[in-house]
Amino acid sequence: MSDRPVLAHLSLTHEAQQYEPEENKAGRRAEILVKEDDLRVTLITMRVGIELDEHSVAGTATIQVLEGRFEINYPDGSETIGPGELIALRRDVKHSVKALKSGAFLLTLGWSASS
Repeated sequence: MSDRPVLAHLSLTHEAQQYEPEENKAGRRAEILVKEDDLRVTLITMRVGIELDEHSVAGTATIQVLEGRFEINYPDGSETIGPGELIALRRDVKHSVKALKSGAFLLTLGWSASS
């Protein structure tokens, strides 16, 4: 592994526009921007009405909206977040994500490198 401190330097606005959801049945697209043993950063774009079904991850997750509006549902309630807003979810929390307005968000997953 390199000692270089910078893994990636990206224009997120440009990335979000470049990876718009494809005109297919799925209506969503995911592009991994950073992939390390203990960190994953993924740009996800979704068309309005598309939902990521309930799931959980084995690490802490953040969802940071770049554009659009998304509803995050979890066992104790839900949150609606828009551009510039971020929500953090503890590991193993079941949740779903629905696009209320077409857009893009940055999904960051972190976990112990020994996990």
